[in-house]
Amino acid sequence: MISWRTGGLLLLVLAGLVVYAYATRPVPATPRPPAASFLPCPSVDLVLVRVEGGGRATQLERASGRDAWRVTQPVAGPADPDQASYLIESIDSIKALNTLGSSVPSAGLESPREILTCRVKGGGSYTLSIGNPSFDGSGYYARRSGDSRVYVISSVEVDAFDHALAEPPVKPPPSPST
Repeated sequence: MISWRTGGLLLLVLAGLVVYAYATRPVPATPRPPAASFLPCPSVDLVLVRVEGGGRATQLERASGRDAWRVTQPVAGPADPDQASYLIESIDSIKALNTLGSSVPSAGLESPREILTCRVKGGGSYTLSIGNPSFDGSGYYARRSGDSRVYVISSVEVDAFDHALAEPPVKPPPSPST
């Protein structure tokens, strides 16, 4: 049989363990607000996207955020929804990997390899000039219109712009049934 003193001591130790476990429990992290987009062209407000480079241009337009995308350059026609979404998501996912000063001799922004323009339904228009690959090849030098700083952006998004120029996201015509 356990004496009342031993029982009380066990209860006291148990209460101390409960208080310790409660006091040292992990606290959930406060969620961070989403980072601001590098280009203020959210996909829901976007009405025009234009990518120019290497003597080629691809342009997509729509009347409002609810309408389907149409390719207006280099040919006119409905846009392939998957390819258009990929291009739009690439614009939305641009992040600055690094911010440099206003003059980077090897940036290649005097005559950019590509120029990305986006316009939102409120009328705002934003341009991103993309220059040479960065010194380590992980990204490209870029400059936003109205901003003197040079940024390094990921090559993943630039690859999407290259793809849109090489193969404009035109919806293929329906194939005839046999």
